[in-house]
Amino acid sequence: MDKLILVLVEAALELVPRECWRHPAVAKYARQRGKKPGEVLLDRSYHHAAMKSLPQAHKRGRPDIAHFSLLEALGSPLNKRGLLNVYISTLDGYLIDVKPWVRLPRVYERFKGLIEQLYQLGEIRSEDGDVLLAIRRASIQQLVSELSPTRIYLLSEDGEYRNVRELGLEITSTQKPMVLIGGFPHGEFSRDTERLADMRIRIHDTPLEAWITVSRTLCSVETAMIGKEI
Repeated sequence: MDKLILVLVEAALELVPRECWRHPAVAKYARQRGKKPGEVLLDRSYHHAAMKSLPQAHKRGRPDIAHFSLLEALGSPLNKRGLLNVYISTLDGYLIDVKPWVRLPRVYERFKGLIEQLYQLGEIRSEDGDVLLAIRRASIQQLVSELSPTRIYLLSEDGEYRNVRELGLEITSTQKPMVLIGGFPHGEFSRDTERLADMRIRIHDTPLEAWITVSRTLCSVETAMIGKEI
């Protein structure tokens, strides 16, 4: 394995959609933040009432999933050794390139503010001018076309079972593996996402939170590489 490409797919990370702007809960929240309704992230903790009529509402409004998952990935030994590339493919059609050297805020509200700024500016740079985060309109299919992974693994609760050791050996046996992990709270993967997978794998008998799946996947790869790079 050269590097692992980790993608949080169909992530519940988006700005409040136009159809919710006039809802009292959204308007009040945005006003308290000193922003317009379309400049804040959709968050079920604050906007539950406004989300009821949205399509696929059960899969939306959970920025915390991306936050926790990114903290797990970026803090991993695999990332610190330069063996990990992380992307977020959002449910509403954006692609976020997360650079390995970015240090994300640990506080959830500060993380949301950073992502809101990312949507506004298109990228976040360090004081030295290095790109830390970049966002663009692009699908997971476009990312696959650009990166040309040799094998794509979809971590899914209805996939073929692999224990942690088997998962690590499977992934590290591939030169340029891509692992897709769902970034939404409930529901199924879209058929477009499922079609990308060369193999569907589950790592537990019951559904796991996305960040736990991220952590266990990276740990499995690190364990398989003991005596090699790590």
